[in-house]
Amino acid sequence: MHSANYLNAERIYSLHLTVQSVELVRGSLSSACQISVSCDISEIPSVNCTLLFNKKKQDIGIIGSLKFDEKRPVAVASINLDPEPYDELRDLLSNNPARPASIYLKTSKFQEDSKGIIRVKNTGLCLDISDLSWRYPIL
Repeated sequence: MHSANYLNAERIYSLHLTVQSVELVRGSLSSACQISVSCDISEIPSVNCTLLFNKKKQDIGIIGSLKFDEKRPVAVASINLDPEPYDELRDLLSNNPARPASIYLKTSKFQEDSKGIIRVKNTGLCLDISDLSWRYPIL
């Protein structure tokens, strides 16, 4: 799902990510646990992506950022989630779904060429993440 057109052609930029693996990570006894999700970005198939979810009270505005490495085909996102959605996501991803789950990131604007191909690989580009949603298969 590249982008969608809504109300007066106002464009919403989003990326569709397919979950490959999930780990719970605690860097030290004094640090909080993170959810680390390795995934593929459907619109950018040659880039490996890691999402790091932090349990943190988030009022309004930007909830995280997605940074594309300048030298390698890698992207890393750090995303803050309120306790309730964080726990819900952790519980869902702790189960074995019938097929891979999907996460959708609503992002700041990114560049596409005339054919709709996103050009962010090896750019060092950093996108703001303003919202996310997920689809979790149960059958």
